[in-house]
Amino acid sequence: MAKESEFKQFIRKHYGTQKRMADDLGITTAAINKWIKVNPRGMLKYTPEIVKYKNVTASQVLWEVMFHEKYLNNA
Repeated sequence: MAKESEFKQFIRKHYGTQKRMADDLGITTAAINKWIKVNPRGMLKYTPEIVKYKNVTASQVLWEVMFHEKYLNNA
């Protein structure tokens, strides 16, 4: 079984599930799947909401996105 990406771990830690994240942000789970599989930068649009409600900094969100993008490019 493949190790879960740190990006997915971030989502699980702060939201529990992708569905809960989607519900909290008012988007679809398909959008979150796209962030995970193709375009993690899509999450940046929701940085203010994530920072406000999940006790993380904007820098942490940016780091997660940049690290996952690098992960996808090397996969």
